[in-house]
Amino acid sequence: MSFQQPSPTPWDDVKERVRESVDIVDVVGSYISLRRQGKAMTGLCPWHDDSKPSLQVNPERQTYRCWVCDVGGDLFSFVMRMEKVEFREALEQLADRAGISMPRGHGGLPADDKAALRSVMAWAAQRFCDCLRSTPEAAAARDYLHSRGLTPATIDRFQLGFAPQSWDWLLRQAAAAALSRADLVKAGLAIERDDHSGHYDRFRGRVMFPIRDPQGRCVAFGGRVLPGERPDSAKYINSPETPLFSKSTMLYGLDTARDAMTESRRAIVVEGYTDCLAARQAGIDDVVAVLGTALGERHAKLLRRYADRIVLVLDGDDAGRRRANEVLEVLLAEPVDVRIARMPSGVDPCDLILTSGREAFESLVDGACDPLDYRMDEVLAGLAPDAGDDAALASVESVLRPLATASTRSSLPPSQQRLREDQILGRLSRRFGLSRDVLRSRLLELRSASTGGASSSASDDPRPPRLPAWDREVLEVLVGVPDSVGLIVREVKPADLETAAGRSVVEAAHRLHAAGRPVALSNLLMELADPLLQSLLVAVDEAGAARGPIDPLERVGHFTDALRRRSAERQAHASARTLKTSRLDSLAEAELLQKLLADRRTAQGIPELSEQGMTEPKDG
Repeated sequence: MSFQQPSPTPWDDVKERVRESVDIVDVVGSYISLRRQGKAMTGLCPWHDDSKPSLQVNPERQTYRCWVCDVGGDLFSFVMRMEKVEFREALEQLADRAGISMPRGHGGLPADDKAALRSVMAWAAQRFCDCLRSTPEAAAARDYLHSRGLTPATIDRFQLGFAPQSWDWLLRQAAAAALSRADLVKAGLAIERDDHSGHYDRFRGRVMFPIRDPQGRCVAFGGRVLPGERPDSAKYINSPETPLFSKSTMLYGLDTARDAMTESRRAIVVEGYTDCLAARQAGIDDVVAVLGTALGERHAKLLRRYADRIVLVLDGDDAGRRRANEVLEVLLAEPVDVRIARMPSGVDPCDLILTSGREAFESLVDGACDPLDYRMDEVLAGLAPDAGDDAALASVESVLRPLATASTRSSLPPSQQRLREDQILGRLSRRFGLSRDVLRSRLLELRSASTGGASSSASDDPRPPRLPAWDREVLEVLVGVPDSVGLIVREVKPADLETAAGRSVVEAAHRLHAAGRPVALSNLLMELADPLLQSLLVAVDEAGAARGPIDPLERVGHFTDALRRRSAERQAHASARTLKTSRLDSLAEAELLQKLLADRRTAQGIPELSEQGMTEPKDG
């Protein structure tokens, strides 16, 4: 098999630059807490119930591995696993982190210049902030914020602002600053008129709340209309979806709450910007706010990087009850402890903190209940005392349906997913007086209906495949002795390996060698996007390192001997087949038999006999 030099992809240079610019310790450390252990860093693995730190990060090799899950790889595969994204999106996230521009054009990632859009958003945030501080037309906005109990220090800390009522106030500011209208439109700050005659400002006559990503960069705005003004307008509007902003994956105040959450292991989620700010002002720093949407699974995935428990603070009205039902699906789909704290009717967290103080709010949070208990209480309240099993089962389906749906999206391993289901079914059984078998049967019916009859259990094994002896030998030498690549490329073809995983790694080595690139572990990891193959390579590398330092020449010598023995074994098999299947004359048969014996001795590592040591067979 010949390997032609591949054409470089638009991402090859970016991958290399990202790998050189981003430290895997920083990446992993932004998701979990790490501590030093010798030359490595260790932390609790995010993919299983880890009580003792079993995830190890190797700063020298720029790899990670969990010894329990038996998964590992480089910084790209770590982000892929954590964020549940494909390689392209992981590369884009890491490139953003490093400030590296992505390739444009066909085959590349989105062509929007995110750096330029971030610059526009930072500029706009400062314009709104300056307007609130100093202009007469912002007096009503300053009075509103003061009425909500927010101090000048809090307003400055979170860079609150004001957008005047004018249709083109920001557009005129942008023109004076030589900013393009196209960038304002892309950033969600301006809207094109329906008749295409021009543009107008999206935010007008509103108090402005900058929304920042976890790195503290302004990516969007929330705008609140002033009380008593424009009754026909929505109370709040947020920026639209842009290349920088997705409301289903972001939370207000997360950039300044992450450290507090990591320390408290708790995330308090409120529904309003001023609710969040009032809590922060009172010294409760592990508080964030949703952005006009319900707490979703993607929010939960984001928050469980920092916290073990999420407390959702909801209003006591009908809307709050609907939110409570929606969060049940989050509880069922994600391995996170979600609780619900209910506010008294007609009171929001900002009001409670202003009138009753921090202690009252903390007490309400401490008394938060389990969403499943909350939902079961609601169902039981609507169930007649003399209801039979059929009526009870029909009522309990409001819990079983989200459980059936959530299981198809759950990020839990199948064993943990089944354990969680059994626990929930046990609680339902006790509360409603129904047997577990009945509940399990109905759950399976609902799940089958939601998946079209397909099984929803996750069957993909996240562990790397086990290798036979020869495949492991090849990969250990390839990874452990980089100078051996010439020998391996010359003597070992992908077809010589027994497993698909082994063949894929050797093919990658051939490609790198043909392209003139070093066949080192880091390059192999970048060449192989499959997380299982990356785990396999890291496991091979760690196993070699665990045996201690080796003499490269000695290791290559052993591998060369193994190659010779393996070649002799194949030749011996070929000779044996020929002897069995072909009609040979006595001389050819004797020569082939002699070659067969010699090959078998070589395959067994037995030195060849010298001619002096050989004797003629005696006549019988």
